[in-house]
Amino acid sequence: MDFSKREIEMARGFYGYGRWDAPYWFIGPEQGKGPTEADDNTTRLQAWIRLGQPEVCDCYEFHREIGEQHWHREDPRLQRTWRPLMLLLMTFLGKPSDNESLRAYQRDRWGRADEDGQTCVIELCAFAAKNFSVPMDRESFRQHRIESIQQELRAHKPPLVVMYGAGCRKYWAQIAGGELVPDKIEKRGATLFAFTPHPVAHGRRDSDWIKLGESLQSRSALRRSETP
Repeated sequence: MDFSKREIEMARGFYGYGRWDAPYWFIGPEQGKGPTEADDNTTRLQAWIRLGQPEVCDCYEFHREIGEQHWHREDPRLQRTWRPLMLLLMTFLGKPSDNESLRAYQRDRWGRADEDGQTCVIELCAFAAKNFSVPMDRESFRQHRIESIQQELRAHKPPLVVMYGAGCRKYWAQIAGGELVPDKIEKRGATLFAFTPHPVAHGRRDSDWIKLGESLQSRSALRRSETP
């Protein structure tokens, strides 16, 4: 696949939303698309350029630039990949996790880049697709991106990293520095790692995300109690 110079820059250098120094990281295979978005990534590329070509940017600002209003309006639609991840996070934090609370968190906090931003929401692939069957070069810049994510992990040592998508299991192991088992927690250094099926995977239920959030909360509390 032939890329333009700007597409190469985006493929190598745009990771997603939020802040590298956020305490809670979520890493997925690639960005999805809204039902009305074009098949190519021209609109997203132009939005990224207008925002200054950042490695990570504000989720609200990016979606405003591409004309997608569903996720950040006053009464937002819950995005189907983000909702289970937010359910897990709210359970982990001991915060309300009903749909109205999740809508408010998605609108105001999810992937935000301001000083109150709690999350780093990034992807292995810089380009977006409506589903995994859409033909797209997902490989050319993957190793570069994995190494960059590893570098940011070492620099910031987030307390929690959740990686999702069974098809990327070998890449999650590479990022985490060792094999991961679905829905099991591994502590590597200062970070708790969890690997899960994709939030939209068939058969995945709210109870699965709540259970994992509770397990992470218990493991985090145990870790704090062991700290001198």
